[in-house]
Amino acid sequence: MIKVPRFSCEGRMHHKGHESSSPRLVWVEGLNVGGWGCSECAWVFSLSDWPPGRSLEEITLELQAQLSEEFASHVCAEHPQVEAAKHAS
Repeated sequence: MIKVPRFSCEGRMHHKGHESSSPRLVWVEGLNVGGWGCSECAWVFSLSDWPPGRSLEEITLELQAQLSEEFASHVCAEHPQVEAAKHAS
């Protein structure tokens, strides 16, 4: 079963990954979130609707495409991190 987060970004975020000056897609965990997000801001992928597909492979490919598209189009300035989260990572 594929679990995709449906939470808005709240509270303190812990980024798992290396520090970088350019945004990267990373796994993030926080008070009310666990899922894919940005290494440089508080953006977290939120599935708007279950993707079409008849097989697990089709659904997985559609999810990956949606995640990549949304990550590429997000603007870090529109999703500032909570100050405490910046120092925790």
